[in-house]
Amino acid sequence: MKKVKSDNSLPALIGKASRLLTNQITKNLTEYQVTAEQWAILDCLWTQDGQTQQQLANLTQKNKASITHLIDNLEKRKLVKRVIHEKDRRNKMIHLTPEGTNLQEPLTKAVKRTLKQLTSGLDKKDMKDCRKTLKKLVHNVVEA
Repeated sequence: MKKVKSDNSLPALIGKASRLLTNQITKNLTEYQVTAEQWAILDCLWTQDGQTQQQLANLTQKNKASITHLIDNLEKRKLVKRVIHEKDRRNKMIHLTPEGTNLQEPLTKAVKRTLKQLTSGLDKKDMKDCRKTLKKLVHNVVEA
């Protein structure tokens, strides 16, 4: 049987790391019935409540259809609500509900524990270099 060579290309490694991180965050948020993608939306709203779907799409790098689906699910769980924009009735502002606000502390702690677990064994310099490199990659893609 032929041995399959693992793909160590940059796109493969970044993709694999991203998927594994997302999956682990989702797993560690299971008790709250929130996915990593939903957490990202909530995190944006905890930073600034009352954003449009387009703003959330831009911040999370998700397409509008994905954002709509995520917000629909968060709304069903009564974690967010849609409110008609006071100046542009075509837009709806996404706001946290009290239930969504109350999840900030436990979800943030769970995600921080996950990140600590996943970065164990990496020193501060490695993490700083990794962040710097990833930021540069993101910048280059955005500018391309």
